[in-house]
Amino acid sequence: MPIRASVVRKVAITTLSLLGLATFATAQTETVLYSFSNESTSGISPVAGLAADSSGALYGTLTYGGPFGGGTVFKLTPPASKEDPWTETTIHSFPDTWDDGTIPADFGHLIFDKEGNLYGTTGSGGETSYGTVFELTPADGSWTETVLFTFNGTDGQTPQTGLTSSGSDYYGTTANGGQYGAGVVFKLSPPTQAGGNWVETVLYSFTGGTDGSDPVSTPVFHSGKLYGTTFAGGNDNQGVVYELSPPKKGSSAWIETVLHSFNGFNDGGNPMGGIILDKTGNVYGTAKLGGLDYGLVFELLPPTWDETVLYNFTDGSDGEFPEAALIFDSKGNVYGTTTGSGNIGENQGSVFELTPPTAPGGPWTETTLHSFTGGSDGGTPEDGLLLRGGLLYGTTYEGKQGTTNAGVAFKLKP
Repeated sequence: MPIRASVVRKVAITTLSLLGLATFATAQTETVLYSFSNESTSGISPVAGLAADSSGALYGTLTYGGPFGGGTVFKLTPPASKEDPWTETTIHSFPDTWDDGTIPADFGHLIFDKEGNLYGTTGSGGETSYGTVFELTPADGSWTETVLFTFNGTDGQTPQTGLTSSGSDYYGTTANGGQYGAGVVFKLSPPTQAGGNWVETVLYSFTGGTDGSDPVSTPVFHSGKLYGTTFAGGNDNQGVVYELSPPKKGSSAWIETVLHSFNGFNDGGNPMGGIILDKTGNVYGTAKLGGLDYGLVFELLPPTWDETVLYNFTDGSDGEFPEAALIFDSKGNVYGTTTGSGNIGENQGSVFELTPPTAPGGPWTETTLHSFTGGSDGGTPEDGLLLRGGLLYGTTYEGKQGTTNAGVAFKLKP
């Protein structure tokens, strides 16, 4: 699994930002929707983000714990009255061994299909112990899990992220395995006949060289192509942003193009979150390291894919080490999380907003919406945010309630 604690170069830099302005917002109020406990029935430590159904209920995964020790899938139901608490229900519990899959993927949220079924991955378990893709189907107030596919190593190993869909097909990555052991991008297609098997196709196997290695982010579709990041590989082994184009006529091989290879310094390094694209095809993402040594937000502009650093984190109230993908709102503002700092010396992370410049070529403005303390408000948000009804929703890996330090689900008004 990706290492959450990072060893980074520490240098004495007092500059607030190379590109971008930093502000701190005091008006935003974080609300904890639910605090997870160490009780064996519920599971602990949400890492992945949240998904929502049409009723406003939220769904997510807990990486560890539960009655069988392999993590859980939970549902948070909003209260009928604002004064009442949200209700948590465990809709599936993974065992700590094999066939059913175990340890739901760290990054990327569950996704729904049109019928209300949920899809996700586990980083381990299955018949080979290399991880699974699963479906959860609701019926009569309960949920039934079906393992759709089990990885065998050569077709991928250890998925660490969620899925994206196009039509009836699902796409994802595995951090390891494949032809060269450096991870794959895969497609999973439903059976052509009732009762048949789902079919996995490896679209690309990373070599671990300049093309990238260790993809730990969910790929995204744009104009018929897939885009994503790798944590390592590239010219300086600091990760890449890649594009996968469909096969040319007469071929079955998807074509990988490296849009940007990180150097680990001024342009960033070790991206863990995926990327997002705007309507014109510009690419936005985060690099966990680089910049002022605390990570950054970048933009890549086609057709030459030159990189612009939109903001460098400073290890102050703005946070450090962004690991998750970003999200847009309707006005073009960007939201994300950092896993460290937030409050100086606290190392518990932040939620931030980046506002586009008012004039072309101007700096983006960073606003810290919330700094986590590691107490009852939560700490260390490791994945991205969900924007729904003008509110941001997310999870934190930590968060204390009395003697419990098992994470929280929260909402925040930008």
